[in-house]
Amino acid sequence: MEISTWFIVAQVLGVITICFEFASYQIKNKQTYLLVNGIGSAFWAFMFLAVGMATTMSTQITLFIVGIYSSARALVFFWIFQKDTIKRRRIGKGFLIFMIFVALSAGITMITRLPTTGTIILQAVSLVFALGFVIGQYMPGKHPVRISVFFYAIMLLLNSTPLAILDGNGIERWNIMGIAIEASKIISVLLFYIIFVHKKVLANKLVQIKSIVACEMSKITACSSVEEIANIMPPEKLEKLAVKMVQYELSLVERDKMIDINCTRDHTRAVLEDIQTVQDVKNMLEKLMRLKMQKLDKPKMTGVAKEAILGQ
Repeated sequence: MEISTWFIVAQVLGVITICFEFASYQIKNKQTYLLVNGIGSAFWAFMFLAVGMATTMSTQITLFIVGIYSSARALVFFWIFQKDTIKRRRIGKGFLIFMIFVALSAGITMITRLPTTGTIILQAVSLVFALGFVIGQYMPGKHPVRISVFFYAIMLLLNSTPLAILDGNGIERWNIMGIAIEASKIISVLLFYIIFVHKKVLANKLVQIKSIVACEMSKITACSSVEEIANIMPPEKLEKLAVKMVQYELSLVERDKMIDINCTRDHTRAVLEDIQTVQDVKNMLEKLMRLKMQKLDKPKMTGVAKEAILGQ
């Protein structure tokens, strides 16, 4: 059986779509996300066009229009959010209402023509999540769009499987590329939140480490005799904590937020402050060593006592 050239083109476009879709949900900056997502949706639309050229265009034209609609929506939102002006806000709200009206009208028209109750329910739920995704793309912040697309992608994934046609007369095979595209969105969102939670944990640990290091340094600063050394953390452990503090600070740097000189300066200042703390720890440990040496120089110091002091 000869494979159509258009079918191969459709698979290539599908793989490109997966790359754009997956990458877009790792991007925290809303404008950059919309641009990447809009480009990905364009490839998605032309994937359906290629499938139509390989099979029958009448079965793919609706999906092609949906892809163009998605791409246009994301790119217009990208333009709207480029500048925060009253005019663009008004345009954005008007465009959002228009997009919701188009999606609602097209969805209701399609649903009312479905032959069975099962497919009507599945498509109705999909329409609700589709509207949620449209609103999520417009809403500020990084969470609404990811939460909405997660559930919307699940519904689209179900529509790409035989579950959508169990009691109807639709397609007779699994839409493997459709499943892969929606799965890429779901996996990308899950990965985003895994990294997000991991960084939250690191941030909390960083606060704890800074508190411990500051406390130990204050003890060292107040230390005036070797007898007080016993209350201070062992030098090796304090050094490791100071180094770990710098490592955590660097891992928490958000490259997406370094969009201007002020953001870059703030991140750089935080890292440099931690590096300075490492140097301060080193200086403080040198002070401890001098105190220990002073104790060793005292008369009548036994070998056991010397080992006890140097071992602290």
